[in-house]
Amino acid sequence: MKMRKLFAGIAAAATLLGGMALGATSAQADGSGTVVKSDVNFTFTAQDAKQLTNRKLDAYKIADYVQYGTGSNATYGVQTAGTVTDNSGIKAALEAAVAGTNKTVPTDGGDLMAWALAEGVLSVDNSADGAWNNSASRKFVESLKTTTDKLGTAEEVDLGAAANGTSATVTLPAGLYLFVDADYSVGTNGAATPSIAILVGSGNVKDGVLNPLTEATVAIKNQTTAVTKKVNGEDVITASVGQKVTYTITSKVPQNTQYYSDYGYTYTDTPSAGQTVDFDSLKVTVGDKSLNKGTDYTVAQNKNGTFTVTISSIQKQTAGALITVTYAAKVTEAGASGSKAVTNAVVLSDNGAEATDSTTITNSGFSFTKTDAQGNPLAGATFTIRVPGVDGSFTATSDKTGTVTFKGLADGTYEVNETTVPNGFQQSLKAKFNVIIENGEVKFKGTDVWGLAPKESSDKYQVKNVKNVTQLPLTGAAGTTLFTVVALLVAGAGVTVALKSRQRVH
Repeated sequence: MKMRKLFAGIAAAATLLGGMALGATSAQADGSGTVVKSDVNFTFTAQDAKQLTNRKLDAYKIADYVQYGTGSNATYGVQTAGTVTDNSGIKAALEAAVAGTNKTVPTDGGDLMAWALAEGVLSVDNSADGAWNNSASRKFVESLKTTTDKLGTAEEVDLGAAANGTSATVTLPAGLYLFVDADYSVGTNGAATPSIAILVGSGNVKDGVLNPLTEATVAIKNQTTAVTKKVNGEDVITASVGQKVTYTITSKVPQNTQYYSDYGYTYTDTPSAGQTVDFDSLKVTVGDKSLNKGTDYTVAQNKNGTFTVTISSIQKQTAGALITVTYAAKVTEAGASGSKAVTNAVVLSDNGAEATDSTTITNSGFSFTKTDAQGNPLAGATFTIRVPGVDGSFTATSDKTGTVTFKGLADGTYEVNETTVPNGFQQSLKAKFNVIIENGEVKFKGTDVWGLAPKESSDKYQVKNVKNVTQLPLTGAAGTTLFTVVALLVAGAGVTVALKSRQRVH
């Protein structure tokens, strides 16, 4: 009877790869034992429930546990599963695993899985990288997943249906399994990326004795996809017409890109009407490294108004590093509120999984009425304001109803200056006042000494023109100014009378 020793190192290997915990014991692969057919629980855990949502795996049994003897004399071994239809897939995977070592896969017809486990071929060091690294076990799994047609019929396990929060438990006959994500080749599961293939075995070792019926627990080897989009560092801002804003998109390089022959990583951006994107300003960085357009990433403008940024070099980037996409745009919508708010949404397609985020830009404006001293509307009065972040000034002129309107303004304080007074009115007496816009709400506050613009705000704010100083308001600073002018005139007249009286005396 041919005996093979199972090395304790496989326990560490299987723990990292998904829960199989075998240890030192004896194993026979000569067909004299009895295959263990009892069912065992396999529990898959996740950091986020989305990793399990709608997740289905194909379970390929690649090794059976075999019992030799009975009762207290029972021992257990491992042999290639009877469901495997062609050993060439396992042989090729083992050759990939031992490449560069002094081990050689046997060709004497012996059981390959018994040899692999006994020789410690699949053991890995207990590193923080775990199943994401390039260990022999990972090389074995990555090769084996490409020849699943030689492993027999898979049993589909529905983790989504079995999920309870961040764990899902399914039942399978005891043994060693290769789990392959059912969405692996198409990447259609939108909740999270496909899981990389996982090697998982039931059982554990206590006092050197294998118990094949112990439950297996393994962390699902996928990740949720997340993306963040900001405009000027915020989710929602106000911005004036003509103002430039900066959009920033961030996400992280996935952990598992190297295990795919092709890995798609694309941002699809949808800027709404009311803005003009400056594509020349678009830049992509990974960590503190700037990527090169054309070689590291591409930008495509689509006919429907969207554009895509594809990180073609994603598999070359450092896992977990921060990806940052920035670009500028100019606001062109003067009535950006409600249904006309300027929005911008991004969809990150991470090898089939998707995540979205969006931003909103609004602006508003204000109106007032230009009248004469009697409250009649005046046309032809011109006013200007300065707008932060925009070159030049905004100008508006009163229409025949006396209405003056400024549109497309961000929240802030604006000084309104009258620059043109209608014909027939005192040209040197011009109004000046402040407008405060906060969350779209408008308040007026007059600042000119003539009182042409009222100090108190009103929904029907009126700004006056007068034909002469006698029409100025007689209260407040304007009244004081008027009385000062009159007093000076009276004083001047008094001086004139006194001088004339002296002339008569002399």
